[in-house]
Amino acid sequence: MPARTSRSWCRLLYEFKVKRSVVRLSLHCGLRSKIEILKNDRCRRLRLSLQDQHQAGYTPEGLSGKESSIAVVLPQKPKEQEGTLELITPAEERVKLIKVRYCLKTLREQMAARQNSNNNKYPANGFRVDSSSRQPAVSNGNAVLIESHELVAGNREESAKLREVTKRLYAQLKEMEKRHQEERERLQAESDEYHTRLVEQSEQLHKAEERSEERGLQVDELQRLLGSMEIESGALKDKMAAGEAELLQLKASREEGAEEQRRCAELEKEVATLKEKIHHLDDMLKCQQRKVRHMIEQLQNSRTVIQERDRVIGDLEERVAFLQAENREMHDHMEYFLAGQDPPPLTSTQNKPEVVYSKALTPTTQTNKALPFIKVIEIKS
Repeated sequence: MPARTSRSWCRLLYEFKVKRSVVRLSLHCGLRSKIEILKNDRCRRLRLSLQDQHQAGYTPEGLSGKESSIAVVLPQKPKEQEGTLELITPAEERVKLIKVRYCLKTLREQMAARQNSNNNKYPANGFRVDSSSRQPAVSNGNAVLIESHELVAGNREESAKLREVTKRLYAQLKEMEKRHQEERERLQAESDEYHTRLVEQSEQLHKAEERSEERGLQVDELQRLLGSMEIESGALKDKMAAGEAELLQLKASREEGAEEQRRCAELEKEVATLKEKIHHLDDMLKCQQRKVRHMIEQLQNSRTVIQERDRVIGDLEERVAFLQAENREMHDHMEYFLAGQDPPPLTSTQNKPEVVYSKALTPTTQTNKALPFIKVIEIKS
């Protein structure tokens, strides 16, 4: 959706620039061509009107009874320029009107100078231009002014249309800027949310690692205690074996006397005490072994949780990086649009891999082994 909106915005901006350049070029070409045509036709029509009158066979008497007329006609727009000349701004309208008035003033001065120079002199073919020919020139100048006013009115209508189109394009630009700002704020909020979640997951991971280290130290301490207890148990077993051997010897030599019987009774009591201690040590050893196994299981579970959180943190980091890249790209496009430059080509997202779904495998049997995390990736072609 953001890429499509940016492309439509680029297309509207490009059309506006093309129309503006075409209007400027057409106005420049049309104004220059009209000035050139006006200058060329001014003298040409004056010469043609005088030659037509001379070739018609008028006599000096007939010329004195009639007023000679000089036709001044504003040149029409060529057909090839009608399609390109579209709109004129108010400043260009005033410049054009001033130029037309200046041309008319120059034409009147030239006509007056020609008539003053020909008052007492005939041309080579015997005809003379009467001074009364000023009035048709003035009337033709008024016709030129009327036609120029009509052209200015038409250009004002076209400039009004251009202003309407410009207002509409400017409104569309404002709307696109507003949409882009909303999209940017949404992406920024989403990025902040993912960043917050990433920080929380990192803190939880750090705490889990600390707990895992503490449990690892406890397991090492228990293993050391178990080793010392096993050594003590072995020493007691050796002592018990020595006592039993001595007891057998005493039983074999029972006839030796009462002293030996007393010693035998003491040894039997000592053997019973040692057996009780050994039984107690065996119970303690089994209890400690159960504790060690339980702590090892907890350590494995903690490692599994840490791996799962590492995976979640990796996904969040990828998401944050993607959102930051998209935010930077839209920020660059906004800067290009505001600067009035052509935006760089958008990155094609057609061949980018897209994560369709991801889930952890559930074991079918009861086991403590952690299964791998499966992520299915679909690539659009």
